[in-house]
Amino acid sequence: MKNKRRRKLVPWLLLAALMAAVLLSLNSGYAAIPYSQVVLSLLHPEDAEASVVLLQIRLPRILLSILCGVGLALSGCILQAVTENPLADPGILGINAGAGFAVMLFLTLFPSLHVSSVFYQPMFAMAGGLLVTAVLYIFSKRNGKLRPPYLLLGGIGMSAGFSALMLIMASDMENSSYQLVARWLAGNIWGTGWHQVKALLPYLLILIPLLLTKSKILDLLLLGEDTSLGLGVRVERERRILLISAVALASSCISVSGGIGFVGLVAPHMARKFVGGRHHLLMPVTMLMGGLLLLLSDTMGRSMFQPIEIPVGIVISVLAAPYFLYLLRRQT
Repeated sequence: MKNKRRRKLVPWLLLAALMAAVLLSLNSGYAAIPYSQVVLSLLHPEDAEASVVLLQIRLPRILLSILCGVGLALSGCILQAVTENPLADPGILGINAGAGFAVMLFLTLFPSLHVSSVFYQPMFAMAGGLLVTAVLYIFSKRNGKLRPPYLLLGGIGMSAGFSALMLIMASDMENSSYQLVARWLAGNIWGTGWHQVKALLPYLLILIPLLLTKSKILDLLLLGEDTSLGLGVRVERERRILLISAVALASSCISVSGGIGFVGLVAPHMARKFVGGRHHLLMPVTMLMGGLLLLLSDTMGRSMFQPIEIPVGIVISVLAAPYFLYLLRRQT
């Protein structure tokens, strides 16, 4: 009974921590703004002198960090269940690389569409991520059935291949374009605005509710294919729906944030330590954990080494890589 109450308390504690992180991030950066001025700017944006910095630069960046963290973490949680591998996440499965390659093609081959890049970029990223998933799905089919362990092995190979193609394409770019692409590939939420938040929101509003309705299916899939079939689950159909939805969710986030890794790996594992493996509670806690991790990492990247700004993808990799090695050690 005590454990049950504690698990129900975890989402509220994470939500409070997330709100505290938002306040911390609002006041972090090159220009320090007193909290009294922050509150005044939020309540009366037309009167406060700091409104432009807070409402047009920092607040959209904070919201985008949270939204991308939520989407990547939930995608990782779904992929770990579908692949039956606790080390799966969008980066390791090659989805990040596939989506990044598609965005790079867009930036290189369709310069006339750059004016509407906020609209087209998520679509190209989604196409690249889904292409990787389709190849992996075909590669992982054995005797008419999906073999989840092959998804991870194939994903590692796809990630390496697309990463090499991106490097080849980048080598032929002008220096200024290469610098922009390199920062994007490293995972960067710099220079974001409200238009990018608006571009990402529709995908999240469609895909997140869809995935949350699949919590019972995910619990049954973890029991094994034979047991799931015996309980009436159409395993192949549900796996396809979950895979496509998770990949589309991760790709839409990657299109505006760049190649951020490890969030989809670390956040679900941290959430399981607090609330266990039942997905009806695991998925919301994972989303909050992902949003909190990415926001704190972005805040650290832009405030700890001023005036130099470290891309959030590098910060989260430095923080999460040791944890990944720890998880890998436990699996062997």
